[in-house]
Amino acid sequence: SLQLLPGVIGAVEGSSGFSVRGGAMDHNLILLDEATVYNASHLMGFFSVFNNDAIKDVTLYKGDMPASMGGRLASVLDVRMKEGNSKEFVAAGGIGSLSSRLTLEGPIVKDKCSFIVSGRRTYIDIFFPLMNNDDMNSNKLYFYDLNAKVNYTLNENNRIFVSGYFGRDMFGSGEMGFGYGNRTFTTRWNHVFGHKLFMNTTLIRSNYNYLLESDSNDANAFKWDSEMKETGLKIDFS
Repeated sequence: SLQLLPGVIGAVEGSSGFSVRGGAMDHNLILLDEATVYNASHLMGFFSVFNNDAIKDVTLYKGDMPASMGGRLASVLDVRMKEGNSKEFVAAGGIGSLSSRLTLEGPIVKDKCSFIVSGRRTYIDIFFPLMNNDDMNSNKLYFYDLNAKVNYTLNENNRIFVSGYFGRDMFGSGEMGFGYGNRTFTTRWNHVFGHKLFMNTTLIRSNYNYLLESDSNDANAFKWDSEMKETGLKIDFS
């Protein structure tokens, strides 16, 4: 959907990545509930890390980006997750040829506390052992992700939100393998002082890791693991 907007094009044919006004894909700052998502694609770009069933709204800033969001050369993509159904329990899902998904949401305390949990997984790797090919039997090719959020209304002036995203991609053929994954965690407290003043306090944790390894039983075996972590705390008043 973003690729259809003015000034936005797909970075690569068939990929979920996007370019804004001629910028590169890494010139876009992508936020999920205010936490940075460093790699927003599954299966090398064929799937987005964002599960539509868990997303409430999306805002794309192509210019004049708010200073509170930091900065990138091209754009800021601000994605917010659903808060869960506070009235009744709801389940939804879908089965596809490559992946399936399931979403559960409902009240923990009716009209006061609710949750949503939404997950996806591919299952191409399940069929590899059924093939009469030794090279294919040992292959790994899958991704999974999980979105979860809980919101709790303490009273008419205070509300707390806790949300997280956990995703992983794994690829492998024989003795070689590599994978990458994102993890985000956000805790947010909204407080209303009165009709003219509102406070939002947010604790953010974001992690991206990348793995490359060879399991060969000789001197050439190796395992390379890299990760990037970010922790932040911010308070803003309106």
